[in-house]
Amino acid sequence: MPKKKKKKKESWKERQRRIAIKHQRTIEAERIRRERAPKKRTGWTKGKISALILFLGLIFVSIAIYEVWQPSHTSKELAPLFELSDTDGNTVSLESLKGKVVILNFFDTHCPPCLSEFTDLLKIYEQYDKEKVVLLSIDVDPYHDAVEVLQQFKEKNNISWPILIGTSEVIDAYNIQYTPTNVIIDKEGYIHDRIVGWQSSYTSKLKSEIDKLLS
Repeated sequence: MPKKKKKKKESWKERQRRIAIKHQRTIEAERIRRERAPKKRTGWTKGKISALILFLGLIFVSIAIYEVWQPSHTSKELAPLFELSDTDGNTVSLESLKGKVVILNFFDTHCPPCLSEFTDLLKIYEQYDKEKVVLLSIDVDPYHDAVEVLQQFKEKNNISWPILIGTSEVIDAYNIQYTPTNVIIDKEGYIHDRIVGWQSSYTSKLKSEIDKLLS
């Protein structure tokens, strides 16, 4: 009967190699398992997106409400001087109006809030002495609003005060970002307040500020 061969004793190096191979196979098997496993969604759900939109919307509304009626600052800002032509070719100088309360109404003819605003401005304008309160509308888009367009616009909306043709220098000087924007200038030539945007409820606020400056 043949003798059984003795099992060769595993050397330390061979044992370490076998363990390393086994470990490598385990790692590879785990990698394959993870690749085949269904992936969880990590993106934004519709609920999260809706919540974010609502949150951002609330922030935007809060900022807009703050900007619509900005309180007067303790440090007065001198109103930038200008000379602009009106739709009849006359030159209007802000410096010549010192001693009067001046309302600068920045607008353009294709701004829906501007259109509704003029009805309210007309009511306010008719209540004051023209020697004490001056209203000037300044068009901010002369590229689209040619002189002829502004003349027709003035006639159609029964505007009885001057419409001036704005320039980029004046628009930048007054930092006009939205239309309509109304800048209230006191009798000394300083910016008293500004109203950004327009709703009919702002009529009483504008009138109140004018009355303050006249008192």
